[in-house]
Amino acid sequence: MSLSFPMVSVVFTAISALIAFVVPIVLAVLCCRRSRNALLAISVGAICFLVGAMLLESLFHQLVFSLVPGIAQNVVLYCLYGCLAAGLFEETARLIGLRYLCKRDASPVTGFSYGVGHGGIEAILLVGVSVANNLVVMTMVNSGSLDSLLEGATDEQASNAMAQLEQLAAQPSSVFLAAGIERIIAICLHLALSMLIWMVVTKKLPMWGYPLSIGLHAISNIAAALYQFGVIGIWTSEVITAAVVVCICLLVRWFYRTRACAAA
Repeated sequence: MSLSFPMVSVVFTAISALIAFVVPIVLAVLCCRRSRNALLAISVGAICFLVGAMLLESLFHQLVFSLVPGIAQNVVLYCLYGCLAAGLFEETARLIGLRYLCKRDASPVTGFSYGVGHGGIEAILLVGVSVANNLVVMTMVNSGSLDSLLEGATDEQASNAMAQLEQLAAQPSSVFLAAGIERIIAICLHLALSMLIWMVVTKKLPMWGYPLSIGLHAISNIAAALYQFGVIGIWTSEVITAAVVVCICLLVRWFYRTRACAAA
C-alpha cells in the first residue's frame, strides 16, 4: 500500500517545529541582551515548569484518576479538575520561582525572562520534540524510506506503526499548523501570567493576584480541555483560547501600567 504525506502537511509541520524551537530561543536571546540576570530567570522558569507541571502535577493526576476514575468520563468534572489543577501547580511554581529570583533582581525583565523559560521549555518538550519527530517521519515516508523506518520491527510492531502512520497521514493539513499557533498563544499566556505574579512578588499587586492567576490560567485551558474531550474542534479551541489569552494580556498590561509604572 502506497503511503505519503501532502506537501502542505509537511510544510505546516516544519513551521510548527520552527515556532516551538525558535520563538523561545529568540526571546531568550533578547532577554539576555537586556539583562545579565536573564539567563538565571529563564533557567529557573524552565526548572519550575519541569518540577511543577511535568513532575508534581503529573503525579497528582495519576493519584486523582486512580482514586476517582469517573472524572475522566465526565466532561464538566474533567474540565473543572484539569484546568484548576494546571493553574494551581503552574502558578504556585511560578510564585516560588519568582520569589527566589526577585531577591536577586526585582526588575521587570526578571518576570518576563521567567515566562520565557517557563513557556519556552513547555513549547520545546510538549510540542517541539513530537512535531520534529513527525517531520522526520513524514520526510522519510515521502522519500520512499518507509522500509528502513520499519526495519527490525516485528510484524505486530510494523502493523501498529503503519496504522499510526495512516492515521497521521489522514489528518487535515491545517492540524499540523495548529500545534505551532497553539504554542504562540501559550507562550503569550505564560509571559502575561509571569508578569502578573512578578507584580505580586514585588508588591505592586496585593496577594490576591496569585489566586487570580490560578483562575485566569484555568479559564485559558477550558477550550483545550473541551477539544481533548471531543466537544469542539481544534480550530474552535484555538480561536477561543486566543481570545481569552488576549483578554488576559490586556488585563495584565492594565495592571502593569496602573500599578507597576505608577509605583516607578
